[in-house]
Amino acid sequence: MAPQDNISIRNLNGTWVMDKIRSTNLDAVFKLQGMGWITRKAIAAGTPSLKITQGSDSDSAGLLSSPPTEWMLLEPALGGVFKAAPDKRPMTWTESQYTDNLFGRVVIRSRYIAGEKTLDDRMRPLVEIQTGDLEPDAERILTEAIGITTDTAGQWTIEKAFIHDFARSVDSGWTAEQIWAVEIIGVETMLTRRIVVNKGSSTELARVFYTYQ
Repeated sequence: MAPQDNISIRNLNGTWVMDKIRSTNLDAVFKLQGMGWITRKAIAAGTPSLKITQGSDSDSAGLLSSPPTEWMLLEPALGGVFKAAPDKRPMTWTESQYTDNLFGRVVIRSRYIAGEKTLDDRMRPLVEIQTGDLEPDAERILTEAIGITTDTAGQWTIEKAFIHDFARSVDSGWTAEQIWAVEIIGVETMLTRRIVVNKGSSTELARVFYTYQ
């Protein structure tokens, strides 16, 4: 199914299904995150999906003295058989902790970040990378320019053009940094995630592509 006309990084509401042909094989990423062989093979055999809900909350008194707090709720599933714990995160770059069915206790920060237009009319995320001592390939994947869906005529910088996450495992010692985007791939509008997972001296990179269901 084609995405709704007003899809954007701040309006991802709906269910997105992983395009396994375009996406990186995630086995090495999951292995570095401590996931067991049987679970990794089960995921590889299925079709992961991601239900996303975005919204905002006013303060507890309902006053307008400060902007509403934006949030995003993620509900991963695998072929209608397995559902991970819902993950609701504020988009304020403050730490929130949740317990994931697969990865255990995870602390994560999320925020919208700006993008900068390139000379070939693509968009590059203006990201402050959190993972230390990255190899050039890892830094490149988090900063690469994409084909965008937003009309940027006359604008070189677009606020809230991407989502930036930084997560760390409380128990297993890995970190995961990623950039989310809505981009044009050929003639399709897709949700994409560019991921760098690090543990000790080991790093795994991935690109994940989703189509709207």
